[in-house]
Amino acid sequence: MAMSVAARRDYLPAIPGQLAGLPDSLLWRIGDIAAQPPNRIRGHDYGVLVVETSDAELKRVRKLHQLRSYRIASVLRVGVVVLMVAAMLVGTNRSEWLQQSALIVAYALAALWALALAYSPSRRVIVLRRFVRMARYEPVAFTAVDVFALTGFQLLSTDGIYPLLIMTLLPVLVGLDVSSRRAAVVLAFTLVGFALAVVQDPAMVWAIGWPEAVFRFVLYAFLCATALIVVRIEERHARSIAGLSALREELLAQTMTASEVLQRRISESIHDGPLQDVLAARQELIELQTAAPDDERVNRALAGLQSASERLRQATFELHPAVLEQVGLGAAVEQLAASTAQRSGIKVSTDIDYPVRNEIDPVMFGVARELLSNVVRHSRARTASVNLGITDGICVLDVADDGVGISGDTMARRLGEGHIGLASHRARVDAAGGTFVFLDTPAGTHVCVEVPLKS
Repeated sequence: MAMSVAARRDYLPAIPGQLAGLPDSLLWRIGDIAAQPPNRIRGHDYGVLVVETSDAELKRVRKLHQLRSYRIASVLRVGVVVLMVAAMLVGTNRSEWLQQSALIVAYALAALWALALAYSPSRRVIVLRRFVRMARYEPVAFTAVDVFALTGFQLLSTDGIYPLLIMTLLPVLVGLDVSSRRAAVVLAFTLVGFALAVVQDPAMVWAIGWPEAVFRFVLYAFLCATALIVVRIEERHARSIAGLSALREELLAQTMTASEVLQRRISESIHDGPLQDVLAARQELIELQTAAPDDERVNRALAGLQSASERLRQATFELHPAVLEQVGLGAAVEQLAASTAQRSGIKVSTDIDYPVRNEIDPVMFGVARELLSNVVRHSRARTASVNLGITDGICVLDVADDGVGISGDTMARRLGEGHIGLASHRARVDAAGGTFVFLDTPAGTHVCVEVPLKS
């Protein structure tokens, strides 16, 4: 069944707005191309995805969770230092304060060092490079310090229940780990340390008796086992997140591949078909103009064909994915902004500092293309700006204009009418782990898109 021109326009929501002004006959041809079923991606069927969680993705997710857990533990460690000071003042003998104070001061320095490492903007350079290498063994190194400090604090205290209670915080700190094997080893050492702390204190054993001492040990062992179970659950949770992340990356890759194949097909069809026809007709008119230079109809037709050929060339340039391979994202966005300004009459300023090549370049170029297309079609703006750069390993794209702006109701209405171009690009940004935000502005529209660079 033949498709109408309107249907063909709705069938191409991800194609830039430059095609909106093309002749209806050309849209018929493009619609026929887009209506063809996409090629299957080898090894996959659409709707049926089997994704194996890669080791690299699992390591990435585990590293992220480890950093978050380490930051939480570094804050809790400072609280443990405060509790140790309080326990020394209210629960131990004054004769033991000197040794306990030395231990607490050393542990406090380690806690502050861990806190600085955890929240430093750059964890590579902090005061002394050789000590920064400890960060490679986080959280094992500082967890070992926890075990040594808290066990030592109990061993330096005689007949004190508060130092023993502080030792129960060790499983809590270990429970923030994301490796069950590592947590099991550390918890085993904490269990041995707790047993030594109880046995070596004759005053405590004499006061409570062996049955209660054994009960305290069993209770502490149960607490350690609970912490190990929590770590094991967290480890499985991290693996599940890694699997979902890998699935998201696979879906994004398939989406981008299908989109690039479609756009390349349309671009080649325009270049090899309508564009060549327009150029041939223009050449014939040039020859006719030579014979009749004063014919206004020929001049108007020649000017129209010149404009049509330029628009077709621009559409081919923007559609063809090879533009990113040839000039890179920065130059492509710069040229896109220049052509938008020339075509629409809107003054478009740019601030681009993007010297790298990355896997997310097609996503960001598609977003920039769609946003500028919306500026031309809907904003009624006089000026616009495009900023592109890299901040802390994140690609940041800002597009702003001084037009009428766009509200949530307007977006919902356009989405209900089938205009899903912006929504589809937002979904791609989300799938790439980025954010797509409309910022508050007194006038016009300001969109900020941030996507992490792929290593």
